[in-house]
Amino acid sequence: MRAVPARQDRPAHPDRPACPACPARGEPGATGARRAADTATVILAGGRARRLGGIDKTALVRGDDGASLLAEAVRAAAGCAGVVVVVGAGNRPGGVTDAQRRAAGSARLVDEDPAHGGPASALAAGVRALAHAAPTAWILVLAADLARAPEAVAALLPLRHDAAHADGRDAILARDPGGRAQPLLALYRAAPLRAALDAVDAHGGLHGAPLRRVVAALDADRVAYADLPARLCADVDTPADADAHGLRLPDDRITDAR
Repeated sequence: MRAVPARQDRPAHPDRPACPACPARGEPGATGARRAADTATVILAGGRARRLGGIDKTALVRGDDGASLLAEAVRAAAGCAGVVVVVGAGNRPGGVTDAQRRAAGSARLVDEDPAHGGPASALAAGVRALAHAAPTAWILVLAADLARAPEAVAALLPLRHDAAHADGRDAILARDPGGRAQPLLALYRAAPLRAALDAVDAHGGLHGAPLRRVVAALDADRVAYADLPARLCADVDTPADADAHGLRLPDDRITDAR
C-alpha cells in the first residue's frame, strides 16, 4: 500500500461516535437497505508481492482463526457496507486466484485490465464494476494486504457520516503517526472519485499512475485525514511484516510448495 504525503489541515477524528449505519453500534432504526445505499467497497488484491516471493499474499492467514487477509477485509467491509468488489490481477490463470474466490464469498470479483496496471488502474476497474449496482454515496477503498483490516475499517468507516453531513468532504484518508496518508485505506465520495479517475485517465492515463495523482485530482480543500495508530495502517510487504502480525501461508499452500 503506497503512502502519499498528507496535508496537515482539517483532521478527522476516529474517536467520534460510530456512524448509525453500522449494525453493531448504530441507532435502532438503521437498516441493511440504508447501509447498502450509503457505502460500497473496492478491495485491491492484485499486487505482485515481489518482496514475498510472488506469493498470493492475500491468502496469508492469521494463526488464531485461519482467516485470510482477503477474507478479513471482505468480512469487515460487508459488515457495514453494501456491494463489495474485489479487484484481482488478470494475468493469473483464470484471473483471480481460487483462494481469492473462496475468500471473497459473495463479493463481486473483477480482474485488472491490463493486469498489474498499478493501483489507480485497479481502482478504476473496481469503480467501473460498481456502475451497475445501486447508487452509493461513498466508496470505501482498501488494500487486501492490510494487516488489521477489521480494526482499520471499524475506526475509519463511521467518519463518513460526520464528513457527509458536517464538513462536506469528498474524501477521508487514513493517516499514520508519521503523517503519511493512506489512499488505500480511505473513504471517497463516489462522484468526485469517478471525476478524479477520469481526469487522471485524460491526462497521461491510469496505467502505472500512482494513487497520489488521483488524490491530487480531488479538491484539496475537501480532503480530510483520519489519524490512526500505526498498526491499523500497516500492510504486509515482507516476510518480517507477516511474522510481526502472526500471518502464515495456509496449510494447503505450504504442502503444495514442498
